[in-house]
Amino acid sequence: MMRAIGLMSGTSGDGVDAVLLELDDPDRRHVPRVLGHVHHPFPDALRDQLREPERLPVSELSALGHGLAHRYAEAVRALPDWVSADVCGMHGQTVWHCPPSVAGDGPAHTLQIGSSGALAEQLGIPVVGDMRSADIVHGGEGAPIAPLAHWMFTPESHTGRLVVNVGGIANVTFVGATRQDVIATDVGPGMMIVDALAHRASAGELAYDRDGTLSEQGTADPEVVEHVLSHPFFSRSTPRSTGREDFGAPYVAQLCTQFGDRSHADLLASALQITARGIVDVATHALSGVNEIVLTGGGALHPGLCDRDTALAACSVVVHDDGPLAPQHHEPAAMALIAARTLGRLPSNLPHVTGARQAAVLGHVCWPTPR
Repeated sequence: MMRAIGLMSGTSGDGVDAVLLELDDPDRRHVPRVLGHVHHPFPDALRDQLREPERLPVSELSALGHGLAHRYAEAVRALPDWVSADVCGMHGQTVWHCPPSVAGDGPAHTLQIGSSGALAEQLGIPVVGDMRSADIVHGGEGAPIAPLAHWMFTPESHTGRLVVNVGGIANVTFVGATRQDVIATDVGPGMMIVDALAHRASAGELAYDRDGTLSEQGTADPEVVEHVLSHPFFSRSTPRSTGREDFGAPYVAQLCTQFGDRSHADLLASALQITARGIVDVATHALSGVNEIVLTGGGALHPGLCDRDTALAACSVVVHDDGPLAPQHHEPAAMALIAARTLGRLPSNLPHVTGARQAAVLGHVCWPTPR
């Protein structure tokens, strides 16, 4: 038995989620126990920095990396019995992601900031960070990173499940009978466009479409929906990954200019429809054998998204209330699993999913000074 902490702060930049996970065996398929969860929100000033990190000078990015370690430590210390953990998995904050599918003839690279050395010293336990680089070195996309966890956290009786992580970007994992049967890929914008539009519609007062109150006032515009779905990302072959480089603030600004005669509410409803279409199109047309869709990630809590997916899908659409696949648990739970596996020198990528040439142990381990 092993206890691991997982930390995840996503592309929305709203805060960090921390979980304490109890694993029977990090290399055996089972549903682990979530012993605690904490959401530590980021202040508005930090959220604004993280929304467009490409605009920040190197000095500010460096300061952010160390500042985030302190905020991560605060989240960990708020977990019940966190001192019982054997390891902490820190994904870090993605500020740039340029995988092989985007880099072309140039070097593929990715950058998640957050000092794992500083965090290890503050917590007094080993911290695993920089989890995507090893996969990219071997020719992989470095994403999606959670499919192995989705497979390991799903009972064999639920083979055929499609786990949909709706963060800033939406990605899916088809849970097949074996690890080799797992299929996973990014499907496009999750809540990234919705969040940016909500921020604009509220004159900066809202970071997201809280309770769906803004989007429910609008109607999806087919022209807007089809325009976004014509983005080159959607024609890329899998495995593929995307991020703010494709659908971040500059893209949203361009969208608002091109469709400036539409209301904020209609643009929000359109963005929500785009996310739902991306998910259901993959479940219906790109995959076979999907018998259940499990929505997770922060976007799964948006009532309008679940309603739209249910209306479009030909199978049940569910959201778990607890356990490792619950919306706010599953990404940090995946980081906890990866950290536990890395300590055991076990690979955590799925090469046939990411496109890597081989399996790899993910991340580096920072050991704290003995006390």
